[in-house]
Amino acid sequence: MTAQDVRPLSGQELDRLETFLEGDNPFGWETMPLDMLQGFLCGVASAPEAIAPEDWLPWAFGIQDWPDTRPGTDEWYELARRFYLQQIPALEGREDAALILYDETPNATNRFEYWCVGYLDGLEMAAEQLDQLGDPAEVDELLFAIRVLANAFDDKERAGYSEKKWRGLIDECSEELWPSVCDTYRYGNALRNRPTTVRHETPKAGRNDPCPCGSGKKFKNCCGKA
Repeated sequence: MTAQDVRPLSGQELDRLETFLEGDNPFGWETMPLDMLQGFLCGVASAPEAIAPEDWLPWAFGIQDWPDTRPGTDEWYELARRFYLQQIPALEGREDAALILYDETPNATNRFEYWCVGYLDGLEMAAEQLDQLGDPAEVDELLFAIRVLANAFDDKERAGYSEKKWRGLIDECSEELWPSVCDTYRYGNALRNRPTTVRHETPKAGRNDPCPCGSGKKFKNCCGKA
């Protein structure tokens, strides 16, 4: 990429992207709204494996027939890629977070819901999930606030909270959201760098076989001594 490719979106570019996502696009894509897209990209960045833009772009833009190479599409792909890169400094704690949230969101239970739904969708782009590669209890704790705000509890989980207690929990989780996102980012990226098991193609020597070191002795009398 060139230096210009990785610059954060300008205010004008962000406004254009927001308008495009709200439905003003000529391609018939079923795009995410901007708040959900930002959450989605933070989830992609926090996944336990690196996910290439060509894998997440069709999900973010709701593109049924991928790749879509019609004239004009590359501009929006590039804006989305740059918007993704724009999230990384805040996730790494090098910049303050600037969450995109709307006070009025159709059919949402709270202003964080779309953002958090997008985040969980981004995590699920990985072939293996966080709780499959990491400790399930740790992952549950990391994602608790995000799942509450995403309204992702099933009926059984939700039944344990009265309406008053649930509203209070949403207030608490809204304060914990960004720290939880940053912790999950670090956790997911640590799993990307986990050690892998090395397979040895050479068959294991039996005790009475010639030692593979080439000494001419039996394995039990050479490298296989107890």
